[in-house]
Amino acid sequence: MFSIIRKKNAGSKRRSLFIRMLVSNCLLLLLPIIIWFVFYTHIEHIMKANAERSNVGMLEQMRLNIDSNLKDIEHLSNQIILNPKLRYLLDTENKDLSERYHLVQFSRDYLKMYSNMTNNFVYDFYIYLDRSDSVIKPNLVADSHNFYDKYYSFDHLTYEEWRKQMISYHSQTYLPASTLQRNGSLKNNPMKVITFMQSLPVEDTSTIKGSLIVLIDETKIHEMTRQIESANGSSVYIVDQNHELISSTPGSSPLTNSILNELKSNTGLLNTHLNGQDVMVSFTTSGQAGWYYIDVMPLNLYLNKLKQMEHLALWLLLLCILVGSAAAYGIAYRNYFPIKRMVEAISAGKSHPRKPAVNELDYVLEMMRISWDEERHIKNKLTQQLPILRSNYLHRVLQGYFEPPEQMKQSLEFMGLQFPFPHFVVILVQVDDLTRFAPDQSEKQWALVRFIISNLAEDSTYEWHTIHTIDLEKNRLALLVNLMPDQLGHPTCRVMDIVSELHRILESRFKLEISIAVSGVHKGQHQIGEAYLEAAAALEYRMVNGQLSIFYYHDIRQQKLQYYYPVETELQLINCVRSGDKEQVVFLLKQLFDRNFSDESITPELGRCLLFSLASTLLRIMTSDTLAYRRLTEGDIHPVRFLLSCKTTGEMFEKAKELYLSAAESFRLERSDHSEQLLQQIQACIQANYADPNMSLNLLSEHLQITPQYISQFFKKVSGQNLNDYLTVVRMDHAKKLMSDPGLTNAQVAKMVGYTSDSVFIRVFKKIEGITPGKYRESITKCDRRIL
Repeated sequence: MFSIIRKKNAGSKRRSLFIRMLVSNCLLLLLPIIIWFVFYTHIEHIMKANAERSNVGMLEQMRLNIDSNLKDIEHLSNQIILNPKLRYLLDTENKDLSERYHLVQFSRDYLKMYSNMTNNFVYDFYIYLDRSDSVIKPNLVADSHNFYDKYYSFDHLTYEEWRKQMISYHSQTYLPASTLQRNGSLKNNPMKVITFMQSLPVEDTSTIKGSLIVLIDETKIHEMTRQIESANGSSVYIVDQNHELISSTPGSSPLTNSILNELKSNTGLLNTHLNGQDVMVSFTTSGQAGWYYIDVMPLNLYLNKLKQMEHLALWLLLLCILVGSAAAYGIAYRNYFPIKRMVEAISAGKSHPRKPAVNELDYVLEMMRISWDEERHIKNKLTQQLPILRSNYLHRVLQGYFEPPEQMKQSLEFMGLQFPFPHFVVILVQVDDLTRFAPDQSEKQWALVRFIISNLAEDSTYEWHTIHTIDLEKNRLALLVNLMPDQLGHPTCRVMDIVSELHRILESRFKLEISIAVSGVHKGQHQIGEAYLEAAAALEYRMVNGQLSIFYYHDIRQQKLQYYYPVETELQLINCVRSGDKEQVVFLLKQLFDRNFSDESITPELGRCLLFSLASTLLRIMTSDTLAYRRLTEGDIHPVRFLLSCKTTGEMFEKAKELYLSAAESFRLERSDHSEQLLQQIQACIQANYADPNMSLNLLSEHLQITPQYISQFFKKVSGQNLNDYLTVVRMDHAKKLMSDPGLTNAQVAKMVGYTSDSVFIRVFKKIEGITPGKYRESITKCDRRIL
């Protein structure tokens, strides 16, 4: 792979960045490999430790089980040897029949009882009495010769050897497992037993009068060791303190002296050889009999599993290396390819690096430095923020700021402004609506609209005048026009042509709804502020003459400073409102607005004065009746703010009409003598429509043609309860009647009384009645049963 890369980059003067990327990726690949190796070694150690702990744990469990059974044997031995009757039998020769009867009685009364105390671990037990040469066991009394010949005998002992063993001293001695011939058994098959021997009496070690023999079934021990043997394929040995083998797994190899010599501590673990095999030996010591429990496990059984796992892990490692190498190459090439294309694109340009590049990244960095230097050179030419400074300066000039001629000349030269002519006109352009141009009306769209207006204005006056645009607000611009001298013969006509053309283009081509206000012609830069005030005053006439889009200050200068609102009209309006005559109220308002805004166009200031007068009249009417005033002002409606929010004459008329009609309606309802009739109408409407889920105050208002606020106040005042509470009580009364029918479910009843959700019905029913619908039905059923 690296040879291909070298050939690919043999002709390049720069060392390829691709090699560095590939080497970096390969080094990154080494990290998980090292981590894998460390983890594998650690896991292998853990598995060995777990196997060792498992063997020790199972061996310890086996020790506890066997020690528990040995403890039971010692307990049985103590029960027998401490029996006072046994001491009498040891001292008696038992030759006549009466004395023999004592043996039978002891066997029947005591030994049989003791046999019931043993578990399956003990196969049988018997007592040898030397003076009477007798053997007694549960349900058996016999002389020693007959007992050995006909009941229990050992393959490796003759009768004499066995009898000699019986009169030898033994203190809780366990003899190695030997073959017991059960001659008296019906099966007559031999078995392996471990013999427990205790000389009698216990306190006399010189004069042996008898022995207690307990036969332990070796198969029971094998059952306890089978779990270890089957789990690990190991062999289990039981060795006493003298290193004599007590029992072992059938077919197991004998232990060597080197292994037995290592049995010096209570527990241990060692690796050694046995019959040419590597084995792991673990052992523990019995606290009951002093035995050593030894587990010998062949390492090849354990290592085979470990080697299989090792081979699998190595194959996986090899696969990861191959896949990782391919991925490293692919990732390196994928990351390098865009850089290569970028280098090729940069190399195609005219600029060249000042010094040789080491690799592609150095080449790109050097070219970027060159680009940055060029950009810095350009930015140095644009460090003066002339547009912002120019806009701020012109804005101050519009506000009336004026400098001495010499200082103003320097300021204009610094900001690149020119006022070559002495006469000025200020034009204000306000965008009323740009919905058709840009529905979203974002800040970006507003900026675009201001840019379009500015460009169109400059283009329209470029050949004749000098023009500067100033952004005043989001929707308002100011055009400062410096008029040429040869146009002073008819300056207004030329300005009107410019404004008309600008208005036509913006409305027809860009679908903008705009208002334009034009000041008078003023001479001198110190008059620019005055021209701006004139244009602002002309723009205010949008309120009183909303149908126009272009307003000239010279058209409004001669208007009269008065508005039409005589006292007679005010008194008529007050009387009509108080009498509830809506038609006459509308007639008077229309007559008043036509006289002021159509016949004699008043100024915006006088229009606001007229609105204040109308609001004052309305407040004087409503304050005479507290209830009518509350109905009018509910919902946070303030008559003065409501009227002054108008922007056009039509909007002023509509809002004034709405307020006065609302007041007339309030008086009409207040002076009505049919309160009881209205209450009955409301209650009848609720009774007729309580099952309608949409039944509400608004629906009742539409039905009765009365405002919702008045209905709510009237019902509360007359009936003493809220309308919604009354509707709920009506629904609950009908629901209780329907629930007497057991065939209707709660959901059906809820739907029949106007609830779309049975959960809402249940909650409301419990709130009103204090119990759930189900409890209510139960109470109805109980009452019906009592009646029957």
